[in-house]
Amino acid sequence: MKKIFHLLVIADYYLAALLLVWAGLSKISSPGVGDLLEALLEQQVISIGQLVFISRWFPALELFLGITALSGIQAALLARATGLLYLFYLLPLVLASEGYLLLPLDCGCFGAGNPAPVYLLILRNTLIALPLFFFPGDRGRFNRPHLLFTQN
Repeated sequence: MKKIFHLLVIADYYLAALLLVWAGLSKISSPGVGDLLEALLEQQVISIGQLVFISRWFPALELFLGITALSGIQAALLARATGLLYLFYLLPLVLASEGYLLLPLDCGCFGAGNPAPVYLLILRNTLIALPLFFFPGDRGRFNRPHLLFTQN
């Protein structure tokens, strides 16, 4: 049972990494800010300089983190870092929606033009992020996910 749980966590790890790569590539191929950053700018949570910085460098960060995670190098560390990134993203979602969780919002995750209710975005990110904190990594044994089922 423990191995099945670890296998599901590892599958979630690769799903999260693939979504980061897809999101980064989508933003590069179809640049735009999306409703999320526009709402944060309008509410004066971020400045125009921060908006430009985020829209310019966040896709590169997503690509770097996603590709590095897919390589399997330091998977336990990257699983937790990816989980934190997915959870951190919940704060701007709540701020932009001003607590209206049924509000359709284009988060800008996969390019522009994909509005979804905020509660679904929160649920999606939470369901992806939480298993990443259970990624097997005891005593450095699982530095690479494909070594999960090997013997010492």
